Amino acid sequence: MQILIRGLHRNVTEAMLRDILAQHAPVNSVEIVRDGDPERPWAWVDLAVDHFMAWSLLRQLDRQVFAGGRMHWYIPAHQEPESPD
Repeated sequence: MQILIRGLHRNVTEAMLRDILAQHAPVNSVEIVRDGDPERPWAWVDLAVDHFMAWSLLRQLDRQVFAGGRMHWYIPAHQEPESPD
C-alpha cells in the first residue's frame, strides 16, 4: 500500500523512516523526495499491508512528531488492486 508522508524534517533519511515504520508494519520501500523544497521533504512509502491496516496506521501516526517534523499521512485513492495470495 502506497502512503505519502509530508511534513518531514530536512534531516530525515530513508533509513530513519524505515526503522520507525518497521515497528508498525512491514516496509517494502521508502523514497524521500527533496525536489522543490529540500527543507521540507516528503516521502513515498510502500507498506506490505492491506487497506484496513493502512487506515489504522494513518489514524495512529498522522500528525505525530518524528525527528523534528510533524508527519502528515495521505493514502492515495487510486492504487493497484491487491493480488490474491
